[in-house]
Amino acid sequence: MSDQRWPRVEDIFHRAVELAPQARSTFLDEACGPDQSLRTEVESLLDHESENGNTFDGLAHNQEPETIAHYRISGKLGQGGMGVVYRAMDTKLGREVAIKVLPRSIAEDADRLARFTREAKVLASLNHPNIAQIYGIEDRALVMELVPGATLTRPLPMETALNYAKQIAEALEAAHERGIVHRDLKPANIVVTPEGVVKLLDFGLAAIAPVAADPLSSPTITMQTAKSGVIMGTAAYMSPEQAAGKPVDKRADIWSFGVVLWEMLTGRRAFDGDGTIAIMAAILHKEPAALDAPSALRDIVTRCLRKAPEDRFQSAAALRAAVESAAAAKSEAKLPSIAVLPFVNMSGDQENEYFSDGLAE
Repeated sequence: MSDQRWPRVEDIFHRAVELAPQARSTFLDEACGPDQSLRTEVESLLDHESENGNTFDGLAHNQEPETIAHYRISGKLGQGGMGVVYRAMDTKLGREVAIKVLPRSIAEDADRLARFTREAKVLASLNHPNIAQIYGIEDRALVMELVPGATLTRPLPMETALNYAKQIAEALEAAHERGIVHRDLKPANIVVTPEGVVKLLDFGLAAIAPVAADPLSSPTITMQTAKSGVIMGTAAYMSPEQAAGKPVDKRADIWSFGVVLWEMLTGRRAFDGDGTIAIMAAILHKEPAALDAPSALRDIVTRCLRKAPEDRFQSAAALRAAVESAAAAKSEAKLPSIAVLPFVNMSGDQENEYFSDGLAE
């Protein structure tokens, strides 16, 4: 979506949202005319605005299953646009796992399920200490590593933020080397274990996620666009190219990394607004507030948040190296130093002169 198109989409959206649902179709006929892609964009935003339920229609009546294959369900961990996540016991291996039951919108769509299965196989090949492991697929359920801990909190002390940032960058580096782009990097997909180990969740799953009920906190939003088909990601963390519905690559993850790092340091969102339209407009047209941090750290965030992908770090490896350098500079700045003043022989005995000279050296 071009920058010039945003004001028109926003204007039509705000006028349509004030109308009763049954009156919107006629209004959109007049406002959008023959421009079907414009209408699709506005309708997608209206869907996000008006949706009160959740996008997971899951199991009948939201009943919790007792078992899935040889996994015994012990409780519900969470729910979002990509399904319901349960805690379960692997009765064959005797270990706890997390199981994500996919929405029927994916499970009953042969093409999307096949694509999901292919991506899951690639993701399962990732073996990195900062990436939650995928163990397998059972029917329409994804079996994953159960990561203890809590999602990323903010703000954080600078040393802690740099430590976590380094681990996140290392995870992205490992994934990008395998051609895997996260596409939905955000605090909700980052868990810190009690030992301080960062784990990234939901790698690559944004590409197949259905429309989310809450575009600010749900795993993804999806909006039809004229050229590339869909906008995917979480509004506050998506890159400008994602917001514009353009193809994305690993540099979209680098942008999201910059947003997350900015938030870790400040406790606030880098790009915010009243609704999805305003947030996307801020991402496309505005810059975040100045960061109160050492110059090396400011430079990292600034470079990550360049609007044009070619102006950002071109690889997670380069990003990781920059974070390591900033962390080292921060540590060196804290090292204590002492000044050694000359020693004076006050004894009056010239034979002791060598002693004071030796101490000074």
